[in-house]
Amino acid sequence: MKRNFEDVSDTVLLEEVKRRFDQKNSTLEEMEFLTKKLYVLNEKLKEHDSIKGEFLSLIKNVFNNPLSSLLNLSSMMRKNEDSPKTQTMKLLLDMELRKLDFQLNNIFTAAEIEAGEIANYWSEIDLRLIIEEAKEAFAYLIEEKELHFSSDIELDRLIVSDAKKLHTIFANLISNACEYSFPTHNVRISARIEDDHLLISIANTGDVIIKDPNKELFSRFKKVGVHASKARTSIDGLGLGLSIVNALVESLDGEVTYSSNENLTQFNLCLKLQDTSKAEALMSESANEFMFDDTQEMKEF
Repeated sequence: MKRNFEDVSDTVLLEEVKRRFDQKNSTLEEMEFLTKKLYVLNEKLKEHDSIKGEFLSLIKNVFNNPLSSLLNLSSMMRKNEDSPKTQTMKLLLDMELRKLDFQLNNIFTAAEIEAGEIANYWSEIDLRLIIEEAKEAFAYLIEEKELHFSSDIELDRLIVSDAKKLHTIFANLISNACEYSFPTHNVRISARIEDDHLLISIANTGDVIIKDPNKELFSRFKKVGVHASKARTSIDGLGLGLSIVNALVESLDGEVTYSSNENLTQFNLCLKLQDTSKAEALMSESANEFMFDDTQEMKEF
């Protein structure tokens, strides 16, 4: 039954107003409690992120410093003449170190991407040197499978990009191309500038990873259509490579796409060209970078 407002006494009305005020105050107190709790949780998350970043940096130093030293020693040892047996052991040592270096770099890069630590460090770079250095890490595989590696780089100038990221991108795509190529077949890299974009393609003949391109191909830990590989001779990888390529290319204002036909696999990169004023360093002939210190003298890193 509907109550007439005029029939409600002042006392009842005041009690109802008080009840609603109490209810509102109770809700506000609960919201204040939850807000404080969220603030505390947010501060803990910030602290955990900071600890995670420091731990990641520490782990990188723990592994990268001795590994870099071992790689340098291995390279120097290879140049010295020795008995065939010792020479074979040196080559084996160098090959295993390069494999370990590649996998560790992928693990650290994936962790940095997960932590959101993928800021760009722009420098003027020679794309040919980056590609040659990335290719050199897989020289053992190119030689083992007798692959024909060719590059067609139509660039007449340095470009501005992140050298470390580009090296990681090329290392993963070259690794994939070599792993899934049939022996004695071709791996081809081409690059050209069109309008204000750098267009790069890496193609190989061998196992086709997947016939119909889809987003799963670039998902972390996802191994799409590689179970029945006829070309691959090594054990399966970690399933990180293409997800890392995709994330790094996106961070460089670019896009990576995939296409294939019966035996040809091709990855295409489209990267926006950056203005030269963004460059913070110059790359040396050894693909390292020159940086200016406080005394304005250049140092090589």
